[in-house]
Amino acid sequence: MVEELLDDTKLIPVPSELANQLRLLAGRMGVSVSSITTEALEQVLRADELESSVKDAVDILHMAQVHKGAGLVIFQRAGVKDLIKRLYDEDSEGLLTIWYRSGRWYAAYLSNRLNGGVFNFFEQDLLVSWNLDESEIRVEDFVVDVRLTSFGMSPEFTELLVVYTKGFFEELGYMVSSEDVLSGLVSFKFIKKLK
Repeated sequence: MVEELLDDTKLIPVPSELANQLRLLAGRMGVSVSSITTEALEQVLRADELESSVKDAVDILHMAQVHKGAGLVIFQRAGVKDLIKRLYDEDSEGLLTIWYRSGRWYAAYLSNRLNGGVFNFFEQDLLVSWNLDESEIRVEDFVVDVRLTSFGMSPEFTELLVVYTKGFFEELGYMVSSEDVLSGLVSFKFIKKLK
C-alpha cells in the first residue's frame, strides 16, 4: 500500500529555507506540507488557464485589500464620466479641491499601509482604479517621471486625474517641476523638496 502511494507522487527539490517556511506554515494551519504544496500547484495551473500568474493573482488580491481598507469604490467608467461631467459643471473648483485632498490622503494611507514600494503599487493602482490604458512611474534619485494615458478620457476627468496625482506626490514631499497635459495624456516631472 505504501509503495502504491509512493508511485503516485514525485519529489520536487526546493530550497531548504522555502521547505522550512512551508513546514512552519503547515504547522500554524494544522495541515500537511503536502496539502499546502498541492493546493499551491493547483492554483499555479489555474492561473495559467486564465493566462495569468500566481504573482499577478496575489498582487491583485493585495490591491483589493488596500482598496477596501482605503474605502475605494469601483464604478463603471461611463457612469462615472457622466457623474463627473455634471458635478464639474456645477462646482469645478470644489470638485478639484476634493480630488486633490483625496490624492494627498491616499498617499498618506499607502505610506502607512505598505512597507515600501509605494510608487510601484501606485503605478499599478492607477491602471486599475482610474481604468488607464498606460501608467508609468520612473524614479531616479530625487526625480520622479510620471506618464499616464487613457484613450477617450474627457477633459474634466483628465483634470481630476492631474490634481489627484499632484496631491499624491505633494503629500510624499515632491513638487511639480514640469507638466504636459492633454485630454487623456498626462506627463509630470516631480522633484523631491529639500527640507
